[in-house]
Amino acid sequence: MLKKILLLGSLALSRITFSQYEPWNFTLLEGSLVKANKVPDGWGDSKEEMLFEIQGTTRYNLLDLYWFIDRTNIFKDSNLSNKNDTDNNYTYAEFTPRLSLDGLTGKDLSIGPISEWFIAYQFDFDNVNGHENNGLRKHYIGIGNYVSIPEMKYMKFDYFKTNLYSRYVDRNYGRDEDQWNGYMFNIAYGGTIHQFENGMKFGFSGWLDYDFGAKYNFEGQTPDSLQWQNQIRLFLNKNLSLSYTYQINNHFSQVNMNSSNRNNESFGFHYAIMF
Repeated sequence: MLKKILLLGSLALSRITFSQYEPWNFTLLEGSLVKANKVPDGWGDSKEEMLFEIQGTTRYNLLDLYWFIDRTNIFKDSNLSNKNDTDNNYTYAEFTPRLSLDGLTGKDLSIGPISEWFIAYQFDFDNVNGHENNGLRKHYIGIGNYVSIPEMKYMKFDYFKTNLYSRYVDRNYGRDEDQWNGYMFNIAYGGTIHQFENGMKFGFSGWLDYDFGAKYNFEGQTPDSLQWQNQIRLFLNKNLSLSYTYQINNHFSQVNMNSSNRNNESFGFHYAIMF
């Protein structure tokens, strides 16, 4: 069923002329080295992680795209996260394209603080193909938007977006697979706290993922899960920045076991380019 939905969507989009709608166009690419402490794990104790992350944001005509790829234990330290060993690094990634409904219809669909609507999709996956239960593959399909937040005295939002998805589980380590199972509400935001005269600035960003309404079939599994991450960043110039991040976790991986409710923090060094 999922393949039919994606095929019909591709055929419909192939007939659309995209040149009539251009709100803004840009691409931002960023590489990050992140040291994370007390990372939650529903299947064991929390541990430290050192990971390399590549992420990108693109807006081109109707397309609003965000993606990232995390590669853990890049220095091959066997004392770090148990998701990998010294011979096999763990990779986790998300791919989240959205297509503007305003652009598809050629109409201004804004209402109140909502400035634009989207058809939203997200794909989560990891590289555990050799696992006996075939790793992770999840599809999310729904509707999203951009929300205009008024400028406040001590901060300014550059963007604030939400998405509401229905979830199709393709692979999930042998649990609840090949079925539509649950929903996810997502928020992502970012902005500026203070701009210095020398070009440096303090900024902030964050995201919230709330999974709910899932069926479950074993002890310790939960129908919901919440991760809420907030980051403060010092931009040294247009390319380099330093960050501190704190993440709240409740039923991480939709289980209530081991360290699944452990909050964690991380420190990052980032290099970004925009074109």
